[in-house]
Amino acid sequence: MPPETTPMMQQYLRMKELHPDCILFFRLGDFYEMFNEDAKLVSKELELTLTSRDRGKPEAQRTPMCGVPYHSADAYIARLIAKGYKVAICEQMEDPALAKGLVDRDIIRIITPGTLIDSSMLEEGKNNYIHLRRVPGQRGHGAVLLRHLHRRVLRHLLHRAGGGRAPL
Repeated sequence: MPPETTPMMQQYLRMKELHPDCILFFRLGDFYEMFNEDAKLVSKELELTLTSRDRGKPEAQRTPMCGVPYHSADAYIARLIAKGYKVAICEQMEDPALAKGLVDRDIIRIITPGTLIDSSMLEEGKNNYIHLRRVPGQRGHGAVLLRHLHRRVLRHLLHRAGGGRAPL
């Protein structure tokens, strides 16, 4: 990292390093921001305005950025997922008003086309399939994922697997 990189940008770059194959939605107040190559990609794919930090620097040294309001992020994420991208959500883990120094952030969720189960991001009337496989001798795998599925889908999966109806 260049020595002039701010602590917040260092935090962003560490999170991005952990998930280089994902577009990183980095929470800053009321927005999720994307920087550098993610910002360029998202601004092109979603037709968002590409801006930059460091306006006092020459254009070649500026940090590209774009962002979306946190309250409408699901719609933007759904559009990226529909185009085949993976998104990592980096959330503020503490109240910024109470933080001393840099706000603690962490990746709370990774969304991929193959793991999308959030009803606000799914297309109504379109089938979305999830394949679960039981590994002999191991228990509990998939239960957390199934818990998030719609009750009717869960009942159907349990019935087809020979498990009957689960108390829901």
